[in-house]
Amino acid sequence: MADITSKNTQGNQFLSFFLKDERFAINVSYVKEIIEYTQITRVPTMERFLVGITNIRGNVIPVLDLSSRLDLGMSKISKKSCIITVEATIGGEENEIGLIVDMVDQVYEITPVHKMDAPEFGAKIRKDFMQMMARIEERFITLLDMNGILDLSELSRVTQKRAL
Repeated sequence: MADITSKNTQGNQFLSFFLKDERFAINVSYVKEIIEYTQITRVPTMERFLVGITNIRGNVIPVLDLSSRLDLGMSKISKKSCIITVEATIGGEENEIGLIVDMVDQVYEITPVHKMDAPEFGAKIRKDFMQMMARIEERFITLLDMNGILDLSELSRVTQKRAL
């Protein structure tokens, strides 16, 4: 299993966004920036959720369709679609990865009082992709576990190709 870490995954701030009309969030410590959806160059023979690579200010980064990675179906790109770039250490190496989302929402301060364990069954996504659930303002948000989402041998191949 890859060692995937960010600088501080213990923080209480989470960036929320939508995928298929459902609200998800990731710890802001992973987030480098949020950019407008841009041209993505397809890479042949990659997993379906690895849609390709893009160039952001001279840096070529792999881009995942996060909705597809969570088995919710491919994203439908709209004017509100964007790419969240995240920084993660995968196998001891710093990597920047883009995540396509339908729309960014806001940053929430999620404290222990908001947090609930991820359900054992009945969830639409795999348990290893969920860190936990949170209830804020009478709404539920799935807090995603970047270790599960980014623990991919396919990502290693993409980042190795980029280095060539």
